Amino acid sequence: MKAKGRTLRVGALIKEEIAKLITKGLKDPRIGFVSIMDVRMSSDLRYANVYVSLFGSEAERKSSLVGLQHSAGWIRHEVGRYLHMRTLPEIRFFPDDTLDKVYHLEEVFEEIHAEQHQQPMLALTPTEAVDALKGAGRCFIASHENPDGDAIGSMLALRLLLQRLGVAEITCALQDEVPGMYKELPGAPAIVNGGANIPEYDLAVLVDCGRLARLGEIADLVLPGRRLLIFDHHAEPGEAGASGIVDARYAATGEVIAELFHAAQLPFTLDAAACLYAAIASDTGCFRFSNTTALSHRLAAECIEAGINVGLLNQRFFNDMRAAKFEMMRRALARVETHFDGAVALSWLNEEDLRTVNGSPEDAENLINLWQAVEGVRVAALLKAFEPGVTRVSLRSDISFDSALFLRDFGGGGHARAAGATLEMPLDQARETLLAALARQEGMTGSA
Repeated sequence: MKAKGRTLRVGALIKEEIAKLITKGLKDPRIGFVSIMDVRMSSDLRYANVYVSLFGSEAERKSSLVGLQHSAGWIRHEVGRYLHMRTLPEIRFFPDDTLDKVYHLEEVFEEIHAEQHQQPMLALTPTEAVDALKGAGRCFIASHENPDGDAIGSMLALRLLLQRLGVAEITCALQDEVPGMYKELPGAPAIVNGGANIPEYDLAVLVDCGRLARLGEIADLVLPGRRLLIFDHHAEPGEAGASGIVDARYAATGEVIAELFHAAQLPFTLDAAACLYAAIASDTGCFRFSNTTALSHRLAAECIEAGINVGLLNQRFFNDMRAAKFEMMRRALARVETHFDGAVALSWLNEEDLRTVNGSPEDAENLINLWQAVEGVRVAALLKAFEPGVTRVSLRSDISFDSALFLRDFGGGGHARAAGATLEMPLDQARETLLAALARQEGMTGSA
């Protein structure tokens, strides 16, 4: 009788605390109106089976049950703050026997993934995001194709943060190789490319992009059913069903990752500072671009205080130039053509250029800034046809033109002043398609 009395007493206490939590309201939008009917403890007090009445349509009841099951770990933690036991029972939710029994728990779990992908991305605070990262045992981090300094620096800084949070296994992957100027960043040699065997993981994270489509070939490595977090600063919605931080007020995704360090109350190590500086400095054009903010400068100062050699890093990121890049620059400048009374300046490079100068795609990066700075140019374009039937478009623009919005119709994205897209067409067709689309834009005058 004593043992039975204890199980009843513990069950009553757990029922009371869970009822309070539900009354206060859980954050999960899937959980509708529910009522705690009973809590039945196992004889060894290892399990608390919570029976709930679910209200609404069948779909709404299923959604509420899924939400409760997903919240079980958090609810257990909250109950544990008031229930003083040596071993806290595992909490499991079941529909009350008096309700409709036609659907089974197995069917509910099969629908979890589908229901998640019908939900818009859930915005998290930095503290909530850190809590989500802490819960990962094994993590997979990916970023967009043709990666830049922000993508690589953010990825490597997040990797270092995860290590300090105690995550055991971390895999970083990109479709394309790391550009030479970033290969000496801490952790860069550990980044794998498409085709590599990826270990199992329970949490996937996208950095510097909000959509799986921007990962390129490695998008298939983001497995269905895994939790998905997104950290990005581009003005585009994050992948449905995911959670994370997508905020265009940040100048770089590196600033978002820096906020996670702050939320975790972890100072920048020397290695983390180098990666964060690479991310922030690259996306602000070494703090020259209009997206640079006071926060950008404060974080740069914090990186310098952590001990980075800012002169050496700036030399590596912004001044060093391979002979092949110089030759690519000469070819691109010689081909610059203007359209619409000088409002558009366009140039191009192709696979033959790469072979002739013994170059690589990274040797074409940032060349576009040279003719974007010409007086009267609203939009600068560089078309790169480095593989058959595919042309990558880079745009830079002044404040009068939204490059990201313009390229969204082509499946691209980025920033208002700097964006890119991949067109599945040869160079000449891509050029004509781009110019025809620009001709339809407001304010373009003169002939193409």
